[in-house]
Amino acid sequence: MNNLIEHLNHSILTIDHYQLTLVKILLASLILCLGFLVYLLSRRFLGKAKTANKLSKKQAASLLRFVRFITLFGTVVFFFKGLGVNTSKVLSYELIGTETIVFNVYHLLVLYLIFAGTRLLIYLLEIIFTDRVNAKKIEKGKGQSLFQIVKYFVWVIAITIYLESIGFSITFMIASMSALLVGLGLGIQHFFNDIISGIVILFDRSVKVGDIVEIHGEMVGKIEEISLRTSKIISRDDVIVIVPNSMFTKEKVINWSHNAFKTRFSVSVGVAYGSNVNLVKQLLVDAATEHSQIESKPEPMVLFKDFGDSSLDFELQFYTEESFRVERIKSDLRFTINSKFIDGKVTIPFPQHDVHLFKKE
Repeated sequence: MNNLIEHLNHSILTIDHYQLTLVKILLASLILCLGFLVYLLSRRFLGKAKTANKLSKKQAASLLRFVRFITLFGTVVFFFKGLGVNTSKVLSYELIGTETIVFNVYHLLVLYLIFAGTRLLIYLLEIIFTDRVNAKKIEKGKGQSLFQIVKYFVWVIAITIYLESIGFSITFMIASMSALLVGLGLGIQHFFNDIISGIVILFDRSVKVGDIVEIHGEMVGKIEEISLRTSKIISRDDVIVIVPNSMFTKEKVINWSHNAFKTRFSVSVGVAYGSNVNLVKQLLVDAATEHSQIESKPEPMVLFKDFGDSSLDFELQFYTEESFRVERIKSDLRFTINSKFIDGKVTIPFPQHDVHLFKKE
């Protein structure tokens, strides 16, 4: 037994004060095998998570890169430690240095770990929020807003921790930059205004992801994403419009989804004088009740609006949850109304004007 131990501790290679023994080689080889095994297990776990639709393709790839780096870095460090090599000198090698701040290899590795680890934490938080939304434990728009707030908060903490770790004083930086920020404030006030508006929207939740809004009476769209400075809105033409968040706080905004999912809309039509108004009312109600996307409660209602110049004017009012695509519903109703009027012999008049010509004597 003693001979075996002596044989394992026998020096194979000697360089200055360093001795390479068989024990160190075996230990380093074991560390390499363990590192490879950990990488394979983590990759298999991420593959199962992706299959279970817990992770998107982008998230799975990002997490796999993070795990690969952690595994590789840890394996390399412990491999050299197993060989008896002093790794602290390599990690403390100075890349950039000043009187107060020293940036070395260790700080570079910490930068990546904090950046990648923060992204990993955000991915996990996103999965948690998505699961709660899918389980109906939290409303979708509320979940999106809360996730955005938490995400920005996590990034601020991560950046602060890293700057403090390399020697930057956050308090000193804010104080020294205050004069500069005041000078720049006038030039980039719109930029900060959008950011402040974004924070107000995320906390106030007067508008949220999934809401259908009408901005300044010009554009109707569904909010797809609310970021810190801008928001993405998809229009009825399926065009993504990026608007600054200040528009939600400065301009007139109509939120069709604020009070309820059902929204009332109307279609106007005129019939010829002398038409059976009760028949017209019944045909309009039938056209609305036959449409699958129009709500039965509240029931569609017909208003006799006015005696027009050339027609009797009616308005069909109805409720629907498909307010974003309501123009298609209105078009369907007009097709149906026209068909029913033809079958019921109800005439839709066109404007008529009498022109009197007088002969000058």
